[in-house]
Amino acid sequence: ECVGSAPAGLSPAPGKVLSPVLLCKVCGDTSSGKHYGIYACNGCSGFFKRSVRRKLIYRCQAGTGLCPVDKAHRNQCQACRLKKCLQAGMNKD
Repeated sequence: ECVGSAPAGLSPAPGKVLSPVLLCKVCGDTSSGKHYGIYACNGCSGFFKRSVRRKLIYRCQAGTGLCPVDKAHRNQCQACRLKKCLQAGMNKD
């Protein structure tokens, strides 16, 4: 017998409203809030910050500029990830 656990399907607690899950506009991971003007996860926010501050220039691994940037593949091609950050509307300022 489990003591203190609610049966499946019930709300977490009376009066508590579940906030909608916000997703990162770059990779689709769970967003931790607005970073650089868009909803982004900590991973993409940190990556963008490092890239901009260090003025890094990346080259696409496949040479196409069309690599998938999602939660599973976001670390495979830095060039395409930075491009998608900028396309999603991240501000360098």
